[in-house]
Amino acid sequence: KISKGRLKEVQDELNDRPRKTLGWHTPHEKFAELLR
Repeated sequence: KISKGRLKEVQDELNDRPRKTLGWHTPHEKFAELLR
């Protein structure tokens, strides 16, 4: 079983990883951009 803390760590790691499909921006950056 995976703890909620570990799940949050993995989520944060993936959301801070640059993606080619996002022009090498992170999902976190693009989401924040949409909220502006």
